[in-house]
Amino acid sequence: MKKSIEKNILYGFLAIVLFAGCSSMKPLQYPEVIYNHRQPLVSVTYEYGEIDIDIPIVFPGLVPDALSFEVYAKGDSIHPLLTVKSQPTDLMRVFLPQGVLGIDNIDNFIKIIPHHPDFVSLKVPFLGIDFGTIVLDPIHIVQQPLDVVGIVTNRLTDDPLNKIDVSLFMKDKLLQKVYSNESGEYSLTLPGEFKDQEFLRIIAGEKLIFAPFRKDISFNKTKKLTVNIGLGPSQDLADLGNLYITNKSNVHFRDKPHIGGATLFLLPEGEPIAVEQVSKGLYYGTIEILVSSGKNVKMSGWLEREDTDLLFFENIFKEEDENEQTL
Repeated sequence: MKKSIEKNILYGFLAIVLFAGCSSMKPLQYPEVIYNHRQPLVSVTYEYGEIDIDIPIVFPGLVPDALSFEVYAKGDSIHPLLTVKSQPTDLMRVFLPQGVLGIDNIDNFIKIIPHHPDFVSLKVPFLGIDFGTIVLDPIHIVQQPLDVVGIVTNRLTDDPLNKIDVSLFMKDKLLQKVYSNESGEYSLTLPGEFKDQEFLRIIAGEKLIFAPFRKDISFNKTKKLTVNIGLGPSQDLADLGNLYITNKSNVHFRDKPHIGGATLFLLPEGEPIAVEQVSKGLYYGTIEILVSSGKNVKMSGWLEREDTDLLFFENIFKEEDENEQTL
């Protein structure tokens, strides 16, 4: 009986607890907020700077098939930081990470390589920055220049001649004029777009008493020509007879002395002639002709005496105020 009563009491207590639920169990309450003094989390974003190089391009003449750009930095001319190949454009942009360029000295450069046999590579130096934009000056992509070099000499003595005018013409248009130096050397330079032009001619010695030197040239096979210029009569011509010179233009040089003789050439003013015979107001003599191969060929014929003057060598310049030079 006693055990039965104890069981009933236990069951009753459990029933009360289950009926009341967890709401009868209250958590501890604190009068103030408790801080643990821990540092809050901080989110950090890293931004990497970039170098933008703007390269304006100008094509004044022929446009190459493509362009390659190589960027070199800090004096290294062997290992490029970047190599880019592009179609021809008026503005090329290349991008580099920050900090790769030299910023204290102009020891960075861009090598521009045109993809065409008539062009040469360019090196464009520039001062670097850590990051940001670099805008270069406009770069002209032009064909390789055309050069004519040579020596101006006295054909009688082979001595060099100083201050002789050397001109380059296209038809009747003067392209460039220079003067020989003390060693007789001269140099002419033309833009590459004249490479395929026809009717190019060198004329030298226009201020001399002799007929000017004339020679047609062409750059079809090479971009650099050597044209040596000989002025005046040669020693071989002088050995044939007394030297005379034509005193006007379009002097008839005939194969026979009589009127029926055929005109071989119309001689320019200043043409040297080695006179070998004299006959009734006529001279029979020999001239030298520069042929296309560059050699001088001798030809003999007749001309009027009144069309010639005896050649004197005291001063080969036409104008008295020019520097004197003696053959």
